Amino acid sequence: MKTFLIYINGIVQGVGFRPFVYNLAMSEGIKGSVVNSGRGVEVRINAQDITEAEAFLRNIKSFAPPLAHITESSVEETAHTDYESFTIEKSIHSGGLSLVPPDTAICPNCAKEINDPKDRRFEYPFTNCTDCGPRYTIMLDMPYDRPRTVMSEFTMCPECQTEYGNPADRRFHAQPNACPVCGPEVSYRRLKGIEAIKKIAELIDEGELVAVKGLGGYHLICDATNDAPIEKLRELKKRPDKPLAVMALPDTIEQLEISQSEKNLIFSQSAPIVVLECDNPTLSPLVCPMSKAVGYMTAYTPLHMVLMKHLKTKYIVATSGNMKDEPIAKDAHEAETALSAFTMHFLHHNRPIHNRCDDSLSAVVDGSPYIMRRARGLAPYPVIMPLASDRCVLGAGAHLKSSITLAKEGYGFVSQYIGDLDNPETCAFYDETIKKMESLYRLTPETVICDLHPNYHSTQYAQKLGINVIQVQHHVAHMLACMAENGLTDNTLGIIMDGTGLGTDNTIWGGEFFVMKDMKMTRALHLPSVPQPGMDAAAKNPARMLVSYLHSFGLLSDNIDILTANTGLSEKDIQLITSMTDRNINCIPTSSTGRLFESIGALVTKTPVNLFEAHTAMKFEGFCNDTGKTYSVSSPDELFGCVIDDLRKGTDRTDIATAFHNGFAEWIFKQAVRLCSENNITDTVISGGVFQNIFIVRRLIALFKNSPVKLHTHSKVPPNDGCISLGQAFFANFHSMNI
Repeated sequence: MKTFLIYINGIVQGVGFRPFVYNLAMSEGIKGSVVNSGRGVEVRINAQDITEAEAFLRNIKSFAPPLAHITESSVEETAHTDYESFTIEKSIHSGGLSLVPPDTAICPNCAKEINDPKDRRFEYPFTNCTDCGPRYTIMLDMPYDRPRTVMSEFTMCPECQTEYGNPADRRFHAQPNACPVCGPEVSYRRLKGIEAIKKIAELIDEGELVAVKGLGGYHLICDATNDAPIEKLRELKKRPDKPLAVMALPDTIEQLEISQSEKNLIFSQSAPIVVLECDNPTLSPLVCPMSKAVGYMTAYTPLHMVLMKHLKTKYIVATSGNMKDEPIAKDAHEAETALSAFTMHFLHHNRPIHNRCDDSLSAVVDGSPYIMRRARGLAPYPVIMPLASDRCVLGAGAHLKSSITLAKEGYGFVSQYIGDLDNPETCAFYDETIKKMESLYRLTPETVICDLHPNYHSTQYAQKLGINVIQVQHHVAHMLACMAENGLTDNTLGIIMDGTGLGTDNTIWGGEFFVMKDMKMTRALHLPSVPQPGMDAAAKNPARMLVSYLHSFGLLSDNIDILTANTGLSEKDIQLITSMTDRNINCIPTSSTGRLFESIGALVTKTPVNLFEAHTAMKFEGFCNDTGKTYSVSSPDELFGCVIDDLRKGTDRTDIATAFHNGFAEWIFKQAVRLCSENNITDTVISGGVFQNIFIVRRLIALFKNSPVKLHTHSKVPPNDGCISLGQAFFANFHSMNI
């Protein structure tokens, strides 16, 4: 008899993996031990030979717990130990990387318990097991054991301790295990437990706004079928048009007419908000004034399920509990400080949130998830990159929709969504996230890679670290992020359609075609570069940008009437803007696709000002229909003339929006096929904030399907600036490459 060490890494801690291995070994009569270590999970067994040990590993892989995800495994003979039984050993610290499990939605078994009046966890809002519940948001350190989580504050009662120690129980070594006797509790003023929840439900049904502490932070919640509280919420959040997320119980969502792929995603372990286009006359039209697309999520925690069970309404608005552009509130002090303008009704609980985490946002495109915000349920699960480095690299991220990435040994550990680094609170959250992830993974960056823009908080943070700093152009990082998650290392066309990013020529880029051929990067094509009047202010005033486009393309003088009628700009305003561009006063050239879409969006939707990032572009997309109308053009500037001609004819604006989007997608496709043919490459990636436009992405997928060029899209990180940190980290493998 010999002893073999089976090493397994991936998401194998906090998912019931050791109990699973224990039970599998017992069922097969195998003697040995299993332990969590800094390297993952280590299993030692007695076996006749390596063939027998490898067979046990195959069974581990075949029958692993539902939340487990194995990325690496190996078997080797080790020093002999004569085991008398199979045991679970106390976790040890050791070298190597171990993956941190994300938070997961309530499982069917726990949901059944909280709905069973005979169960001791009936309506208990912190019910969980090894198949579900909090992970990343409560973790202080690895290996993942209760003393290294915020649950160390709660001592298990005898019944919970028995479950925790019973190998046959699904709560065997479930680190957040708790019950009404020994676990966390909710409170509303002097009310505790279910009475507090019932009172909050009553307030929601009466039309009140309330704040509820959830898994990764607070939600602002109100009845999604009642105009009055939504109107109040929009007014207080200064958010008149931006979509609001809706939550419902699983049975309610099951009744919606959506695809099976969409149901699979919304009911998945990560349970993101999923953007769905389905008729639901029950909802207030104020939930999403700009389009039919509404973001739905299931009641993914026991607390949300119990709350919704006591509501009369079937749908609630559940939006991030924060002031505009600030991080989501994570404790009672933050909530009552930041959210007192919204409500005086707070449902708190006493399970601390160590890592705040917003809800993830996704859509389904071509049957697959398409991530637009990567947070709860997804972070900090790594992206496995096709090139590995032994040194630790920090990708510092961008300025908007920021994230950070720690990378080592081919793993890109991408943080949760942090937000826009425009205020001290979000900058502090950014700094805190880096420190917490470094501590959690026990990684110390040797190199930091950041943006070219000198005024970004992320760039300034990088330069203060005192380690090797490498800078990479913003849109190159976009391209590399999509390459990283699709396993590409060279000979690729990158189509990057974005809002803004400082170019190597000190102009603003954002409509780029990069050819990466034989490890050399070339900016092969870009959208027309036109003056951006008022610099950054043009992003908030797309009508100004529209004047610049029309003036640059020779379309302004004959169409002043169209401009004034649809944007509210006066002729004096127009003269002032053209004077700025002609004299190059407070202007910078830009090839931004975001500015292009916003400016045409302002014209077609009659919305001259962006109240939030990409407001008019999103509203413009919401006008699109499925008629298939298109503008066939040889260059993007021709699209402006097509739109104006149709406005003069009185063409329906939904048809104009559709024709513009289809025409732009077809132009991209034609350029991609040409550039790939000229450079003898067949792989294309798309990235950038403009590709949050699902209409465009679906159209491109359809166009590329029967072409010789293979189109790769994002699926693990967003196309927006939330992917930048991953692309930066991947750039460590190419930092000598010239652009």
